[in-house]
Amino acid sequence: MNPNLFGALLLAALLSVTGLAMVWLGIFDRVGGNTLIDVRLTLSNSCPVEDSYFIAYAPKSGRTARFSNGIAIMRLKRGEIVRLVIDPTYSSLNYAAYDEKASREVALVADCISSERQKMVTRTLRQQFGN
Repeated sequence: MNPNLFGALLLAALLSVTGLAMVWLGIFDRVGGNTLIDVRLTLSNSCPVEDSYFIAYAPKSGRTARFSNGIAIMRLKRGEIVRLVIDPTYSSLNYAAYDEKASREVALVADCISSERQKMVTRTLRQQFGN
């Protein structure tokens, strides 16, 4: 057998196996709903209070995380609900936010400027279209 042909076939086989492994791991990562993932939560705060007033909260598991420089890390199941809430130590403040589904990167928005009507419309659209 020609050495160049053998080398080309070996390289093709190696690339195929590597590609299949990458596809398998990608699919497994998306399907494995019961496994915990590291969720990086980014806070975009347009409210007149500091980021320290907010925490990320996952109601199903009861887990919470505080923001540091606009970032919080939680270990949650993929698709688990996470929401932005006011830290319970600041009981005099009130804030209603919409739910987000956990994935590797989640952006949480603290919007104190929009009217409650706009928030309700946005929340309804998000629920209807699954975003």
